Amino acid sequence: MQLVPATGKGRPLITAYGAGGFRFGLETGDVRLEGSVLILADTPSAWGPLTMADLMAGNLADHVAPILALTGEIEFLLLGTGPDLVPPPSGLRDLLKGAGIGLELMATPAACRTYNHLATEGRHFAVAMLPVT
Repeated sequence: MQLVPATGKGRPLITAYGAGGFRFGLETGDVRLEGSVLILADTPSAWGPLTMADLMAGNLADHVAPILALTGEIEFLLLGTGPDLVPPPSGLRDLLKGAGIGLELMATPAACRTYNHLATEGRHFAVAMLPVT
């Protein structure tokens, strides 16, 4: 799915998603990342779990450690759960709440659009998104 590019106040914007990955508009040109992505501040990077089942089956604390390291710097985590909205893994909300980080949960297509909108506002948040095939 193509998204309309906009200015992201220094953050890379998602210009497309689907086929198992994401495309970001960077100053140096578009970059595609395959699989899940984690966006901390202005840097998109690969993220381990590919599905909610992977996220629930693995060590949840390890998956969210980079996000928890931003305690005091971000307001919330925007989590894209893949093609459909599904409940968060047990304990995720508690881990984040203990660090003073909120959780916004939505299907990945909605999370991509929301991310771009929030990035243009200059909000302080992290993003973890599972891919849509």
